[in-house]
Amino acid sequence: MARGVRSKANGRGPARETVGRERVMQAALQMFLQRGYAGTSMKALAQELGISAPALYWYFPSKDELYASVLEEAMEDFVTYVRRSITEEHPVLKLGQMVRAHVTWQLQQSDAARAFDLTMSIRGLTSDIPAERLEPIVKMERDYLKDFRDVLTDGQQLGVMAVDDVNTTAFAIVTLCEYVYTWFNAGGKMSVAAVANRYEGLVRNMVRATTAAALS
Repeated sequence: MARGVRSKANGRGPARETVGRERVMQAALQMFLQRGYAGTSMKALAQELGISAPALYWYFPSKDELYASVLEEAMEDFVTYVRRSITEEHPVLKLGQMVRAHVTWQLQQSDAARAFDLTMSIRGLTSDIPAERLEPIVKMERDYLKDFRDVLTDGQQLGVMAVDDVNTTAFAIVTLCEYVYTWFNAGGKMSVAAVANRYEGLVRNMVRATTAAALS
């Protein structure tokens, strides 16, 4: 059936086109968050959306595909946000922007972050999904980590960072930023921006970089 044709599945629920793929993915994200992958069923999701199961399968042929699509969209949104936040060329300043953007996204999109621990933990959480379906997501993960390795290497070569091992340090920085949502309190004393700035300072200390070095 063409997408433009309005239709009700089995005469029940809203027209599939009025539900929309994005609404399905948003509802799925919340359900995966609350119930986990194993505890989420397509039938329950269809009921939550007020549509029939056949209508839901019109958007996604399986729970695996739905889960992978939600994860892929969130990962792409995350990586794109970080990369678009970078305006500096100097490695110290660039690293700071990357860290602030990573932390900011984690806190502003905390549902996605909590549900999937997007970076560095994809494989363990999605073992039921075929590897070939996850490959685009894993590639984004690898490329994102490479962004950190590259900026650390540049800083090391310019003598503005002291990095004993680039790969280990890149993993350490990403891991540090990844779980900020576990303690952040939106109603607390620190704003998202303040936390992002604090984490930038922690990372600069980690690689022994200073603002003076960045501006020299």
